[in-house]
Amino acid sequence: MDTVFAETLLAVIETGSIAGAARRMAITPGAVALRIKRLEADIGTVLLQRTGRMVVPTGAASRLAESLGDIVARTADLRYLATEHSIVAGELRIGTIATASTGVLPMLLVSLLRSNPGLDIVVVPGTSAELCDMVLAGTIDAAIVVEPPLAPRKGETFEIWIEEPLVLIVPPGTTVVDPLALVARELFIRYDRRNWGGRIVDHWLKLNGLRVHDRIELDALDGIVAMVSAGLGVAVIPDWVGPRPTGSAVMTIGLPDAPVRRVGLYYRRLSPRQELIALLTPALRVSRSAAEG
Repeated sequence: MDTVFAETLLAVIETGSIAGAARRMAITPGAVALRIKRLEADIGTVLLQRTGRMVVPTGAASRLAESLGDIVARTADLRYLATEHSIVAGELRIGTIATASTGVLPMLLVSLLRSNPGLDIVVVPGTSAELCDMVLAGTIDAAIVVEPPLAPRKGETFEIWIEEPLVLIVPPGTTVVDPLALVARELFIRYDRRNWGGRIVDHWLKLNGLRVHDRIELDALDGIVAMVSAGLGVAVIPDWVGPRPTGSAVMTIGLPDAPVRRVGLYYRRLSPRQELIALLTPALRVSRSAAEG
C-alpha cells in the first residue's frame, strides 16, 4: 500500500470533499479520485460514498482512518530519522489558525527557509481545537494556535509567541467613544464562542456585566472586520498581527482592563521531528527583529 494514497484518503475525510483534498495536496480532483480507487483496490473494499453532493467515508474507512493516520505519520518519521542530522532537511507539517496564516507564518517561513533550504513545509489550516487534536494524533508536527483553555498535559508544550489585546471595532464615523456603552447599545457581531478566542471575548462580556444584542456570530476575524466596516454592528476582537481585509475601514477603541488572546506554538515534546520543531521559535524571533529593525 502506498502511504500517499492513505494520506489522500485522510485528506478527503478531513476536508469533506475530493476538491478540498485536491487543494490541500496541490493535485487535481481526478488524481485524488484515482488514488482512492488504487487504495480501494489494495485494501479490497469501498472507502468513500456519495451522499448528495458530499463525499463521506464508509464504515470501513472510518474504522481504518486512525490506523492509516498512524501509518502516514510513522512513515514520515522514518524518512526524517533516516536523513543526515548535520543537514537540516525533511518535511515539517505545521498547522495554523487563519489569522496566523497571513500574519506571523509568512515572515516566519521566510526566515526559516532562508536558513534551512533543505526543509519542505506542509501548511494545514484549521481551528485551534482541531489542530491540537491533529498534533496529538501525529497528523501534523506542530501548530500555531490560540492558547488552549486547559494547561498542557504531560508531553505537550505551548510556547507563547504573541499577545493580542482585545479591542472594540466600530463603523467609521462613530461619535460615541465609551466602549462599554457602545457594546451595550449597538448590534453586536460576535466572535464565535466555539472558538477559544471567542471564549475570551465572551468571558470579558460577562465579567463586565454586558448583555449584547447578537446579530451575527462567526469564526472569521477578517469577516467580522468587513461586516463592521459595512455598518452591520460593532465587535470585540483580538488586535491580531497581520493584514486586514482590503477595502475595510473601522475605528478601533481600546477596552478597560482588556484581556489578551495569546497565540503560540503547540507540539509534543517527544516528537521525532523535535529537531525541526525547535527551529520555529528562533526563526520567528529573527523575522520579528528584522521587521522591527
